[in-house]
Amino acid sequence: MTRFSYAIALGLAVLWLAACGAPPAPAPSQATSSSAPPEPLSRIVDRYWDERLPRGTALAPQALADSLALERHYLAEIIAIPRDSLEAESKLTYDIFRRQREQDIEGFTYPAELLPIDPFDSPPLQLARAAADMGQFPLQNAEEYGDWLLRIDGSLRWMRQSIANMREGMRRGYTSPRVLMERATPLLRGLGEDTSASVFYIPARTMPAAIKEPDRARLGASLNAAVKDRLLPAIRELHDFIQKEYLPRARTSVALSALPLGASWYASLVRRATDTRLTPNEIHGIGLAEVERIRARLQSLPAMPQTVAPADLLTAYRDLKVLTLAAVPALFSALPQADFEIRAANPLGGAGTALEYQRAAADGSTPAILYVSTAGERPATVEIAEFLHETLPGRHLQGALQQERVELPKFRRFGAAPAFVEGWALYAASLGEELGLYRDDAAKRGAASAQLKCAAALVVDTGLHAKDWTHAQAVDYLRAQLALDDSGANLLTDRFVAQPAQALACMMGEIKFQALRNRAQQVLGPKFDYREFHSEVLKDGAMPLDILEAKLRVWMEARR
Repeated sequence: MTRFSYAIALGLAVLWLAACGAPPAPAPSQATSSSAPPEPLSRIVDRYWDERLPRGTALAPQALADSLALERHYLAEIIAIPRDSLEAESKLTYDIFRRQREQDIEGFTYPAELLPIDPFDSPPLQLARAAADMGQFPLQNAEEYGDWLLRIDGSLRWMRQSIANMREGMRRGYTSPRVLMERATPLLRGLGEDTSASVFYIPARTMPAAIKEPDRARLGASLNAAVKDRLLPAIRELHDFIQKEYLPRARTSVALSALPLGASWYASLVRRATDTRLTPNEIHGIGLAEVERIRARLQSLPAMPQTVAPADLLTAYRDLKVLTLAAVPALFSALPQADFEIRAANPLGGAGTALEYQRAAADGSTPAILYVSTAGERPATVEIAEFLHETLPGRHLQGALQQERVELPKFRRFGAAPAFVEGWALYAASLGEELGLYRDDAAKRGAASAQLKCAAALVVDTGLHAKDWTHAQAVDYLRAQLALDDSGANLLTDRFVAQPAQALACMMGEIKFQALRNRAQQVLGPKFDYREFHSEVLKDGAMPLDILEAKLRVWMEARR
């Protein structure tokens, strides 16, 4: 497909988005009357960040009630501020913060806490991956080991509450799909085995020599006791509950819409993931059209990828990093100061992909990391498009630049907006040709294949959760469109089942970024500059895409 015909296809998608109704640009709110002036906006949003409960940790009824009350309180505080009195940067903070509070409050309508087990990403798996990673990169001091013990205690509370919530879910008619529980039980069974090979004993075995006695003996005994006497029994208890009590009553359906309130629940998740008012049926139609367009492009790109031995993959990606760092300044005026490490993925990595990026911790305790899957004995390809997607100019560049803007409120520095983050990563991978990194058809095919996977997600996710697709129907579609084997298609389908609407963000976000760039090129003409455009998109961090569009509209008018 030529660049001109691609622009036509993209334009049709943009017209579709406009016709179906993206959320309107933020409108000024009415301030509530008060005898005292409202507290400054910056103080309000900083207080919220310090008081909030991290998403996914509030499972107990009282914690949920407290979280909802907190969201309502801060929404009322923000509405009390006259938006028109704010300068431009503060208006942006106001709009993003208010949108997030409104979305979070809406989310409490639906009992996600009754479906806590995700076989791809839940606290027991997160804890196991972190423990396994300590085999290469151990904790460094007694304070870090103390924090690790606290994290174990948090996982214990989470597992106990999860069992209580799943029992309540069975009573109320909210159960997880059986196919997900069948995937979760062997994982939990393996994690709960008390053997010397358990990943949970790794932190004690890898304690650095810098930790001296008596701290060394005390910490070692505390770590081993916490694992043997508390953590492993709790994992086994969770496994046994699911295997014996929950699995027989888990539902055979896979659609979120099969649950009470399920259709409106899924529609709410779709709005949050895509920053549009499009219905699942409309997104399904966009996905079908995008799959057809991208498959036509793939047919013009014969694949003859170069391969390397798995043992050489880390070196190959480190070499690619050097090339990418040299190329990126052609399209970007600002690069993050923070680097990212390239490490071999541990066996518990859950992405099911060749590469997985982990953002640096907000407190600086862990760096940004690109995990490379080196498992297997067969030669592997160096996935250039996926590398750009995950690192530069994709996830790492966007996320690190955002974290380095110390003047931003913390909720903007360390927060995320799904369509922005995922859409930007896919858009970044599309820049490989302009960066001179897609030097052959195999590299271009890799970029198109990444787009195809996201486009197919639009079809399958909405098919499963809104159009009564069966699990087998989704597997067959993915096998046909993505050339996956049974194992790969089942894995991807189960991920769509476990995480409704999440996979919609990448394609819908990328469509929007392409549309915004095309609009800027049209409005600015010869004044358009890639570096200026990308800087304006990224400099204020991730945000809902309609708010970004409103911001860019002002910027374009000023530049014109």
